[in-house]
Amino acid sequence: MNTEVPKLKPRSADKREEVLDIASENFLSKGFDGTSINVMAREAGISKESIYRYFGSKEDLFLAVVDRELSFYGGGMLETTNNYQGESFKEALFNVAEATLRLVSTDRTLALRRLVFQMAAKGSKVGTHYYTAGPDTAYRNLIQLFEYYKPAADFPIEKLSKYFLSLVLHRTVLQRECGVLATPTEVEIKQHCSEVVEDFLSAFCH
Repeated sequence: MNTEVPKLKPRSADKREEVLDIASENFLSKGFDGTSINVMAREAGISKESIYRYFGSKEDLFLAVVDRELSFYGGGMLETTNNYQGESFKEALFNVAEATLRLVSTDRTLALRRLVFQMAAKGSKVGTHYYTAGPDTAYRNLIQLFEYYKPAADFPIEKLSKYFLSLVLHRTVLQRECGVLATPTEVEIKQHCSEVVEDFLSAFCH
């Protein structure tokens, strides 16, 4: 894998954060096996022993990278799920759909997902870690939204949450992962989410 990944932010003055900056760029562009602790140490201007003092192992460093990447994802999701009070049910669904699709369809998130899936196939604990902190959090946030609005529906809210996320993400993310769709524009994201919300409300809610 040799994917150019956008930098998350300028390099930090804090050495541990700088190592995480460098590790993010390396892991997401070169993969786990292609990333060298020695190279990252040189880029950070420290010894590889110092990296191990910060993180313990290469996999622990990778988990720290995943944690930080997911903190930005989770922050975006939390912003929508905590602020829907005062909005209509339709508006809240649209805002959650828009935020989720925008985050998940980026080159950076897709690079992270590819890497996590590769590691999980080799038996790494990172797959469970990623699922719990990312997709499962989005699912649980939606359950809270449905509990708040209590829509009239023939399905329990747990199923409504799964169905809604599938409508929002499945086809677009599959097309992105297969390389047949470019990063959606803001207009395309809004149009897709608007259609999904209309279809979801028509099909599942009275």
